[in-house]
Amino acid sequence: MARRLCGVDAYPGPLLAVAGYGLAGADRPWPGGPLDDDSWSGLLAAARKHRVLGPLRAAAGAGALPATAAQADAARAAHRGVLLRVLSLERELMAVADRLEESDVDFRVLKGSAYAHLDYPDPALRSFIDLDVLVRADDIGRAVAALSAAGFARTLAEPRPGFDRRFDKGTTLRHPGGFEVDLHRTFVLGPWGVRVDLDSLWDDGEEFAVGGRTLRALSRTNRLLHACYHAALGDWPLRLGSLRDVAALLPRTGGEATEVRGRAAAWGVEAVVAAAVADARRLLGIRGGDAFTAWADGYLPTRREEAWLGLHTHEGKTFAAQALATIPALPGFRDRVAYLRALLLPDRGYTEGRHPSALSRFRFAVREIRRGRGAPARE
Repeated sequence: MARRLCGVDAYPGPLLAVAGYGLAGADRPWPGGPLDDDSWSGLLAAARKHRVLGPLRAAAGAGALPATAAQADAARAAHRGVLLRVLSLERELMAVADRLEESDVDFRVLKGSAYAHLDYPDPALRSFIDLDVLVRADDIGRAVAALSAAGFARTLAEPRPGFDRRFDKGTTLRHPGGFEVDLHRTFVLGPWGVRVDLDSLWDDGEEFAVGGRTLRALSRTNRLLHACYHAALGDWPLRLGSLRDVAALLPRTGGEATEVRGRAAAWGVEAVVAAAVADARRLLGIRGGDAFTAWADGYLPTRREEAWLGLHTHEGKTFAAQALATIPALPGFRDRVAYLRALLLPDRGYTEGRHPSALSRFRFAVREIRRGRGAPARE
């Protein structure tokens, strides 16, 4: 299936202008006056969903977005609530960091706090609702054990021992307090995740401070590559907050652009980077550009790249379809056999409470593969 473009009609009212507010070259039009109550409520809800309450509050406060006093107050209140959540999560991040360090697990902070403190002029502009941490593939078992000892619980069991370390994006653990930590070994499920050169993620990275504590994020080049993955292969319709991350991390110099393109080419993920950059500019209304953005706008994906991108660009996308596409992307025969065995014959803990029999699991997988590849459902 081919990659689909996300149109402007997927977003309500002036949300695209809000998402691009403050970005150099962004010129989406603003409404001529305050929105009516229903339109404002829809905009506020969409801004929360797309993680752009910070730009909404800033635009309303500066007068770029016409708003009544009540609407401006509502934007401030919504943003304040999100920031309280962010501050709570950053406190929890300190505890997670302590647990991992005590277990001698090296880690990098992904997205969230890292983007907010390193790539935004004001951290309050970048909100998040969970924590994301990268660990080395060989350390993921110890990382899970360390957090489990602190009260976290996996949201889904490992299909077979070693699957997290060898094949999966990582795993998600939920704290009794209601928040989640995503432990990553790579950026995404599916063939694009296989293409990430995991060793190259572990350069010196870049430090940032939270609450007087120094933490380490990915390097700027790797942060942009991760942002492109998350924007192009994440939510559908595309999440505007993720596209804003891409725009915030665009190369500032020709040398940076050369490094990004070189690493994307070495991984074989130029299609992901080009799609994310082009979509960020198109949807956020960013005019102008340079050689790097011209390359992204003009990139022509191969048929296979189109198909792999297409697995992520529709509302019915599924893990099963992405898993099937992963098989030929794995580097060797033994890996493919082990991967298939884990998915076709998983341990009982993985299927318990989900599938009453192997046959029902197989039928479910077939339906999910068809749906994930955009095929019409069969009765």
